[in-house]
Amino acid sequence: MNGATFHPSLAEVATDVAVGSASASTLHETFRTSTVFCERGDRPGFRALGEPGQGVVPVYSSPEQLALARGTVRWFALSGQDLLAQLPPGYDLLLDMGGSSPLRLRPQALARLVSVDVRALGQPTEGAGHRRAGRRSRTQP
Repeated sequence: MNGATFHPSLAEVATDVAVGSASASTLHETFRTSTVFCERGDRPGFRALGEPGQGVVPVYSSPEQLALARGTVRWFALSGQDLLAQLPPGYDLLLDMGGSSPLRLRPQALARLVSVDVRALGQPTEGAGHRRAGRRSRTQP
């Protein structure tokens, strides 16, 4: 053994949260340090569904999850922490909406380091956690 530590992917942690075998604080830490993928629109910014206050910005744990939900589209990638810093006010995040365990995330809880409100679609709200953040960004033509 080389002593390497196993770090589950964002998709694995989201699935674990949805079935109750991982905490919201684990999801928060994994989300903020993971690279996430978003559909690139015709104009700069995030593609949102719905109006501020009720809408969501779809975000994906991998290019494959993005393709599963949206087909072949242009995309960009950035860290979860950078996404939280740039997200327009009034929108929640919808993680892996085409996958087996989509989650609606309340970014104000993630960004302000207060209780994390995580909801597996069709499930009651549960969980709380506290963490800090970092930065990273990358794009795809």
